[in-house]
Amino acid sequence: MKVKKFVLGSLALATLATSSFANAGDIEANIALSTDYVFRGFTQTNEEPAISGGFDYGFENGIYVGTWASNVNFGDDTSAELDLYVGYGIELNESVSLDFSVFRFIYAGEEDALNYTEFNVGVSFGDFSLGLVYSGDYFGSDANAYVLNADYSIGLAENLGLDLHVGYSDADEDDFFAAGEDSYIDYSAALTTSAAGVDFALTYYGTDLNDIDAADDRLVLSMSKAF
Repeated sequence: MKVKKFVLGSLALATLATSSFANAGDIEANIALSTDYVFRGFTQTNEEPAISGGFDYGFENGIYVGTWASNVNFGDDTSAELDLYVGYGIELNESVSLDFSVFRFIYAGEEDALNYTEFNVGVSFGDFSLGLVYSGDYFGSDANAYVLNADYSIGLAENLGLDLHVGYSDADEDDFFAAGEDSYIDYSAALTTSAAGVDFALTYYGTDLNDIDAADDRLVLSMSKAF
């Protein structure tokens, strides 16, 4: 059985969102290199390159577990991110799938100050997917936050695809994302292809936040491989 992810943003999650997990009973590993690590429109590496990787394991009953890690740079002593997750996916028919998951984000260097948990539910209809994320301690704060994601994949030609994404993030704390901003929209468009077993993506990221360097429009080149 194959299931899809609906949490978007990080390099690995954005890549895996339009692909499938390993078949039940298989361990799948992935590794990626990127010119930047962008999470929901914000650079996580201060616009510097990122190397990331993880492992997934799927059970026959639709449950899956996994882990993923990347370097980060927030301008302090935080140096790495580790994600742990467990979820359940079910295919209702050949084109409709449901997914439920919990993610724990762990950051090295800040004495657990940024660690937090997200709860996710998603549905896919063929190449279109919707996902809803909730956190009661978003990025280690006391804020409740919701994220709504919509994604669509288009085949442009043989071995060439276009992945479109738009997300809306909302927190119940004033000035949470920037001065005067407790919500924002992020979006991206990625051209994808593969060669010699390696996946390549050129992604344009943007947000509707103004004068926020970390959320500026940017182009990111990435390459990834699953094993």
